Amino acid sequence: MKKTGISRYLRLTWLYAKKAVKVKLIYRWSFLINCVSQALDYAVTFLLMIIMISSFETMNVWNQYEVMLLYAISLLSYGVAGTFFFLIMVNLPKNAHNGAFDDVLVKPVSILPYLISSSFISNYIAHITLSVIIMIICFIKLNVTLTVFYWVTLFVMVISGSLIYGGLFLFVSASSFLFTKVQALMDVMFFFREASYYPISILPVFMQVIMTFVIPYSMINFFPIQIILPKNDFLFLNKDWIYLSPLFAVIFFSLICCYFYWCLKHYKSTGS
Repeated sequence: MKKTGISRYLRLTWLYAKKAVKVKLIYRWSFLINCVSQALDYAVTFLLMIIMISSFETMNVWNQYEVMLLYAISLLSYGVAGTFFFLIMVNLPKNAHNGAFDDVLVKPVSILPYLISSSFISNYIAHITLSVIIMIICFIKLNVTLTVFYWVTLFVMVISGSLIYGGLFLFVSASSFLFTKVQALMDVMFFFREASYYPISILPVFMQVIMTFVIPYSMINFFPIQIILPKNDFLFLNKDWIYLSPLFAVIFFSLICCYFYWCLKHYKSTGS
């Protein structure tokens, strides 16, 4: 039976996922070494974070395990989003400039669902695995008992965070239809990502506003995690905002999708 609508792209994603895994398994030792090296890289970052925060004991009422939890949630969301969107950000700019993107335009598919489905990569296993381990350690050290409500909250939090990260990846990707170079946008995105590893309440107010409404990294971890942790660090927002983070993520991702299609209308083939 012919697949139509969303089921078509879910099956397409499954096929590309199997293909990506099979390709990695051909060179399994290379893949394993790459995963271990990435895990060690982020593990060192976690270790340095522990050492730094231990010197100050707390970071604006956030202790070392709470800050590590912020980082772990951000890393997990980044890993999930990167699995589907990172390759788009890497390939789309060069394909738009050399004309290879024309091949997508002539396919009988919806452009964005096809790009997401066909861009699956398995490179983020280390990110996801390490972040889950760190989260478990943090919850144990913080004596947090994860009830069913908290498990659901964490799941929604990761999905929402992945939508925000995915939206940021798509924003950079779509901008390549308008500008020759998008490296500067990528640099800005990753700069603010590093700032989101820590409580944004330690930053100046204008940075807090940017990281809440413009490049909304705080909606990935800082605000929603306070549903689980006994914190009261809501900055200039009302406490109820922390429950609106998933809605904010959906709206943000939807707006970025609209931006993508608007930029697509301005795409001009190189003819090569």
